[in-house]
Amino acid sequence: MAGRKVAIAIGVATVKSPKFPFLSGAVNGARGFHEWASKLGYESRLVTDEDNKDVTLARLESEFDAALGTKPIRRLLIYFAGHGLFRGADEGLWLLSNSYQDLRAVGLDGLRRRLSTYDIQQVAFFSDCCRSLPPDMDGEDLTADGILDRGPKKERLEPQLDRFLAAQDGKAAFMVPGDVVEEDRCLFSGLLLEALWGTKTDAFSKLAKGKVTSTSLGDFLRREVPKLAARYGQQAAPRSSSGFPEDDNIYFPEGAPPASPAFLPWPPRDGPILAIALLTQGPLQGRPGSLLPRWKRPAPSAPKSTTWIEKFRKQQRPSSFETRAGFAVNGGKLKGLWTGFGVVAGKSGKPNWWHVGESGTKRLSYSAPVLIEFADGLFSATTALPMFIGSLLRESRGVSALVYRKIGEGEQSAMATEAALAAMEAGGLRSDAATDMAVDLRQGKHVDPVLGVISAYLYDSIGDVDSIRRMAYYYVQHQQTIPYDIALLAQLQGRRDNRGLWVKVPAVRKRRARTEAEKKHSWTFEGTRAAEGAVGGLWPWMRQGWTYLDDPADDGSTLILPGLIELIDHIQPARFATLDAEGGRRLAQLFDLKETATGTRVAATGATVKKTAAKKSPTKRPAGQR
Repeated sequence: MAGRKVAIAIGVATVKSPKFPFLSGAVNGARGFHEWASKLGYESRLVTDEDNKDVTLARLESEFDAALGTKPIRRLLIYFAGHGLFRGADEGLWLLSNSYQDLRAVGLDGLRRRLSTYDIQQVAFFSDCCRSLPPDMDGEDLTADGILDRGPKKERLEPQLDRFLAAQDGKAAFMVPGDVVEEDRCLFSGLLLEALWGTKTDAFSKLAKGKVTSTSLGDFLRREVPKLAARYGQQAAPRSSSGFPEDDNIYFPEGAPPASPAFLPWPPRDGPILAIALLTQGPLQGRPGSLLPRWKRPAPSAPKSTTWIEKFRKQQRPSSFETRAGFAVNGGKLKGLWTGFGVVAGKSGKPNWWHVGESGTKRLSYSAPVLIEFADGLFSATTALPMFIGSLLRESRGVSALVYRKIGEGEQSAMATEAALAAMEAGGLRSDAATDMAVDLRQGKHVDPVLGVISAYLYDSIGDVDSIRRMAYYYVQHQQTIPYDIALLAQLQGRRDNRGLWVKVPAVRKRRARTEAEKKHSWTFEGTRAAEGAVGGLWPWMRQGWTYLDDPADDGSTLILPGLIELIDHIQPARFATLDAEGGRRLAQLFDLKETATGTRVAATGATVKKTAAKKSPTKRPAGQR
């Protein structure tokens, strides 16, 4: 195939925080990858924090701009070694030199999405860092940054994607020190480079003789990294996914193979090893050039999920409102709700139970954007859905849980969403099983659309846009609104009228089932027709979706409305979209939302609230909506 071959190798040894040890192996790995790529004919750029040159977002943006240029790229390789974190539904972060000063880090999925607006056929990520949970509040506060501005392509087209990650979600990666700093090796990168140079026969493909391919490389790393980690008394399980086609997935060699460097044997099994995440197993004393600081292992924290889910399940929730839409909020005192033209809200029984309906207390017949203002000034940016009651859990940092329960469904219908959110709270949503997990979650997406949203982020983590578009299609078929996050991740074009956003869902071709779980459900891989439907909300429901926002398209045909991207800095570090006081009021002004009158009371049903009679109004339902 025609086009350039480009590589960017990034190594960050020092994150300016005492929580993170110095990682000379990260720089060594980046240098080794850069040397390999250069010898294999890639236009390669090396970015490290040597010589007191910090690796910052501004520096990376400049390096990426120079590397991408204006000419088409056949294959782009991006290597990173250093410290990393994992949050939410497969939200991986790369920490840079000043991440803990600027509270910004590289978001892998945001970067991947921005690259889809450039003329690139293939992208491969090699990530040698931990995917541990944030160690502190600052880690939770980090904003994921996609580095690049939107590229020159008007229509986004996902490039073919390979991913090789050193660690499972919530787990650490490791560095093995050598006799001197220059011999320190990150465990994953060390084996990766040995395979890429063709020195490991086990890494060669059985189909393409004498070649290292996407599939054979991934298989090799999944076999050998755990073995080498076990040698040092550790557990490691790398992840990989191969999206390059079989006829164009060769990493080594292309043309005449260059001579490989001499690789040192791995140190003896009783040697020290360093967890790349937050802690060492003791200082490395008496070693020439050693710069590793002392660091004590902190006591393990108690799992948060048990107390978190118990707190949520103790919340009193109505089974219905007369308006057939509304919210029950636990964990924060409310000041009021902000709604758009023709939509009003009011208290219903309990202090934090609020109904949402059309003017005159009519039932809500279409999805409506709602801002929930708390007494302390924070705003929950959410969406009222017809025939659904939303239950929110507010904690100190914002809304950590949102569960929608369909009118008439018992509380057991919320258990699947609660379990998924609790797993996210504990770091247990392992996206190496994204396909099967998304299948499980999708089966309940019409009972609670939050399940569909979580599934969409898991599909997005493996670059499966077609599966997200299938989900959007089935929402239309069930006469339900498409959650905004799903429309965003499916890369749909939108138009707005006085009742919200509408999108066109393109047709999707049938594919083969990838797993046994998919084989049992044909709707996970079958073809779907083009459709048009309404969108639930005007902004992302989950915090991580805000980092995916781009500037609106020039022709005005876009899902991302003008002014929305400018509010990203006001998003709080909570799982579901929460803004500070200034951001909430700017969002209200942007979409002409008004603080609703609070004097009207409409009865709720369920729990301890007494039922009252009310006149029923006929509900006019727009096409494509429930």
